[in-house]
Amino acid sequence: MSESLVDGKRITLRDVATAAGVTTSTVSKVINDRRDVGPEVRQRVQETIAALGYRPNSVARGLRTQRSDTIAIVTDDLEGIFTNSLMRGVEEVASAADKAVLLCNSYGDREREARQLSRLIDRQIDALIFMSGNRVGPRPEPAMEVPDHIPYVYLYEYGPPGTTAVLPDDQGGAALAVDHLIERGARRIVFLNGPTDWEATADRLAGFTAALERNGLPATSDLVESSPTWDPEDGYATMNALFERVPDLDAVFCCSDDLATGALEALHDRGVAVPNDVQVVGFDNRSLAIHQRPPLTTVALPLVEMGMEAGRLVLGERPIPESLELRVGCSLVARESTRS
Repeated sequence: MSESLVDGKRITLRDVATAAGVTTSTVSKVINDRRDVGPEVRQRVQETIAALGYRPNSVARGLRTQRSDTIAIVTDDLEGIFTNSLMRGVEEVASAADKAVLLCNSYGDREREARQLSRLIDRQIDALIFMSGNRVGPRPEPAMEVPDHIPYVYLYEYGPPGTTAVLPDDQGGAALAVDHLIERGARRIVFLNGPTDWEATADRLAGFTAALERNGLPATSDLVESSPTWDPEDGYATMNALFERVPDLDAVFCCSDDLATGALEALHDRGVAVPNDVQVVGFDNRSLAIHQRPPLTTVALPLVEMGMEAGRLVLGERPIPESLELRVGCSLVARESTRS
């Protein structure tokens, strides 16, 4: 069977064989790139396939081979701010391996996820990625048991113990920001942290503290203030609180670009020149960062790279780390909010 139609008739494998003057098994060998077919016969079959517009039925082939050349992504947040970039990374690796990517959104509903997994397993998917598009955090075990022959990993979130997760190196990214500020003369650096119930805030705080200590600078608690939300408005208020407590600060590292947006506004309202008086670094590399006054130096999350690593893991193109946790390094994007 095939998906091709000519004059209302569906083109079959037998039609190709008859037109090429070969057996159906020879056509099958050519389609599956078997080497036991001579070059002249192979070329004739390929030309016949092209002329008839024949396309193998992937569903039927999947039933025979128990494979569909498909990676499925089950996300709980399709509208997450990082979803598209993570998916792009998976798709790049899948495309290079001649695989398709199928996306499902469970909206965090366990019953919906169970129905999706049931359909995906019935369609003989080759691999599975559970993904969050907004924040790193724990995710419960799959809503239904995944067969042993289908590898799966968690992307931008944790699974239950014993499962593999691909995560950003938030701690290393924070250290990049502090090192960058110190290299540009900052000595009194404060940290405008995010809500304390997020994993990222703990990791970035650990990176901030470790980098200060490694550079021989004090890492005291008065240099840190946590915003109750990620909103720029709370970034504004938290920046003012830090400035009142540490009036001699010469740099601020913000736990997100949204918070940095509020911090920049607070500094502008105080008449503080950025970066001459106070340097500012954000985190995430959101599209808004380059449009700030001045354009914001920030730490870029490796979203596309994380998606690619997840794809490589489920396709068996790279070994699963011994720790079952693959941390992907961040990078620093220098702009005008820090000194050149």
